[in-house]
Amino acid sequence: QTTLGKRKSYSKTDHDATFMRLKEDHMQNGQLKPAYNVQIGVESEYIIGLGLFPNPTDTTTLPPFLDRVQDKSGHRIEAIIADAGYASEENYTYLEQNGQSAYIKPADYEVRKTRKYRNDRFRVENMPYDAETDSFTCPNGKKLVHLYDSHRKSENGFVTTKQNYVCESCAGCPYREKCYKGQYENRKISLSQTFARQKREAAER
Repeated sequence: QTTLGKRKSYSKTDHDATFMRLKEDHMQNGQLKPAYNVQIGVESEYIIGLGLFPNPTDTTTLPPFLDRVQDKSGHRIEAIIADAGYASEENYTYLEQNGQSAYIKPADYEVRKTRKYRNDRFRVENMPYDAETDSFTCPNGKKLVHLYDSHRKSENGFVTTKQNYVCESCAGCPYREKCYKGQYENRKISLSQTFARQKREAAER
């Protein structure tokens, strides 16, 4: 457990390496291999930072990587450009607090541009929102009202707050089958308003 730390695995021959699914898998059968997550920061075609991380996903590497680059170089980078693998509320918030602009593509950026997505009236992103009452209006004209907040802490200790909304009544709704297939009597949605705003702003940039 001491060797494992926060990871889910490690190699017996290299305790610092974590098992990851690598893209260069020529067998195409999902083999796991001990590896490191290498992060490289580039500015004006020059490598300005390098980092090795034991976690397989890129999401949690951005804040510690940028802290290290800025600490070693004494230079604060004003604009951060990264792909959708780094899109998270934690990363967007980190950049906001440091006065940096996030040019990080939201994970659903390409999907949002499709006609199917834009015409889907049952997606919460396409429902009219009333800031005064903090509620959404579904295609059947019913209100989804804010009932409570839920919280989740990330590996780095960042707390995400999600707002939970529940429809006032789904009884007799003609759109019930198209709207949702959940187990609850009335539709329930959960989202972070902060993350939704951050994704909109990143997409605009």
